[in-house]
Amino acid sequence: MELNESAPSFTAVTLGRAYRQVVEQFRQQIRAGNLRPGDKLPPERELATQFGVGRNSIREALRELDLLGLVESRHGEGTFVAAPSAETLMAPFRAVIELSGTASDSVMEFRRAFEPGIASLAAKNITEASAQLLHTAVVEFEDRVRNGSPDVEAADVDFHLMIGQVTGNPTVIGVHSALYALLKDFRSRLDRSSYEPTDSAVAGHRLIYEAIVAGDPAAAAAAMQGHLDDVSDALH
Repeated sequence: MELNESAPSFTAVTLGRAYRQVVEQFRQQIRAGNLRPGDKLPPERELATQFGVGRNSIREALRELDLLGLVESRHGEGTFVAAPSAETLMAPFRAVIELSGTASDSVMEFRRAFEPGIASLAAKNITEASAQLLHTAVVEFEDRVRNGSPDVEAADVDFHLMIGQVTGNPTVIGVHSALYALLKDFRSRLDRSSYEPTDSAVAGHRLIYEAIVAGDPAAAAAAMQGHLDDVSDALH
């Protein structure tokens, strides 16, 4: 696939760190819609000429754009503008969490600040159809816990993601999904014992579910807060 008809117009780099300016121009062109997902970028030599920089600066810029999830390299084909996704959006931040010695505490503190509000909004916007979907998610989690399923963590994530879906707010859904993509590896560090049938995780999910379907925003927020407090305790 070639560049779209509204092909970007890059300008020569003259000051500062060259590759950073190259990155910023790419980001501007993507925001302006002059570069769209699937568009193929010119070869490195041509980009170097357009920007007036060396090919090493172009390679460094493309590496950063790749880390940001804005472009993707396809072997034997070239470099393309990437389609946005939760995984690519949060990839740079996953390394921060994995390398931080205080990741556990800081991540849980962030979740306690963020997710009760999601639960509250879900309770406010609950519909009959979304209530049924949330019921399916909570029952699936309970069944997997009860049966000792090895993929119980996936059902746990699905329940929380469904709460975001219940809000009906596209921005909340997108950010919430991106958050859970970021937390994918972090969640695997939870002690397996926290998923025993008698554990508070099952009761916590059920309390959140009941508060949301009852249309009680305050109770939903409180239930989510309590659940996350229990998860934090389990991590310690």
